[in-house]
Amino acid sequence: MYITRLSILLFAFCLCVNTFAQETTAGNRLFSEAQTAYDNGRYNEAELAALRGVREVEADPLATIPFHVLLGFVYVARDQTEDAYREFAKVVSINPAYELDPVMTSPKILEVFRRAKKDYMDNWLSQPQIYRMPQADVRLAASARSLVLPGWGQYYKDQKIKGTAFTAFQVLSIAALAVLQAEVNRRHDDYLSIREHNSPFIEDRYQEYRRAYRMRNAAGYFALGVYILNYLDALYTPVGKKK
Repeated sequence: MYITRLSILLFAFCLCVNTFAQETTAGNRLFSEAQTAYDNGRYNEAELAALRGVREVEADPLATIPFHVLLGFVYVARDQTEDAYREFAKVVSINPAYELDPVMTSPKILEVFRRAKKDYMDNWLSQPQIYRMPQADVRLAASARSLVLPGWGQYYKDQKIKGTAFTAFQVLSIAALAVLQAEVNRRHDDYLSIREHNSPFIEDRYQEYRRAYRMRNAAGYFALGVYILNYLDALYTPVGKKK
């Protein structure tokens, strides 16, 4: 059994490696075609090869960068400045640290690229801090807040409607728990009082006490469930991109 499972895992691993290798090879071939066509001034061919390359390696955003860059070059060469701007904007959105070689790149291309990067960085810096922090840091900070007060973590992640809902459900569930606990105490006292006097209603009072006890427990489980769900949501739900 162990050998069979190991064989299956090895087969799956080899299949993944083979698929990745094929995609890499196809991507390299298409980029080479696109680069050659661009160097020879065949801009339409370069564009088509680069677009096919993007589709071929789109599962790996970093692998699409050379194709977007080359498309930007093609569009600048054809005076399609806004199309080039769009491609360069995709590049910096994938890797904000990306730079073109100022020695090997024409001033016209550099101008469009730098405008795209400046606009992206200006927009990025204008976002609230949570949209600029690593997702893992935001989630940890949000979950810590939700441990203290349900809904606070969602507010921190700018998910105000969800945060309000968690806070409201937690407050209402705790209030219901408090009311039902008071009812349990009252029913318990009634039961003990009647039991001391050997009343014929002792069984009824006991059943009333048991019903109140079960309802109190249900409210407690609900309150605990809201608290746990609030924490897990704050910890695992990603921050949506700010438009």
